[in-house]
Amino acid sequence: MKKNRNLKSRWTQRQARLKEKSLNLAHPVVKASYIWSILSEQLCDVLGPEVHHQWFKQVKPTVISHNVLILEVPNHFSAQWIHTHYHELVDVLLSVMDKKLTSFFVSQSERHHAPKIADVLTESATSEVKRQTEDEQG
Repeated sequence: MKKNRNLKSRWTQRQARLKEKSLNLAHPVVKASYIWSILSEQLCDVLGPEVHHQWFKQVKPTVISHNVLILEVPNHFSAQWIHTHYHELVDVLLSVMDKKLTSFFVSQSERHHAPKIADVLTESATSEVKRQTEDEQG
């Protein structure tokens, strides 16, 4: 019971930090990295260090685009396994931080063989940030 209160308190503090920093996290790559750092800690708390190390240790945040957090995993098997077994948990934890966010896991090989997926999302997000900046300045 005490452990659950401690986890809830830590998560509440992290969510408050995210809200405070959200103004400074306009860049989609920086925001992806920050959100993943919080999410990764939460997954470790929920699943335990062994499971976290097995499936989430090598996950790399790529970008947030169109409210999707793109996460790169080492191989196709890992992407499939995480999608099948942990995707719902990941999205629930994400929704606590931002109700609009969802996740997508892509393998390194898929990303390198089809770089257009991440590149298009990155370009789109970068263009969106530039457009927002121009709108604010203009």
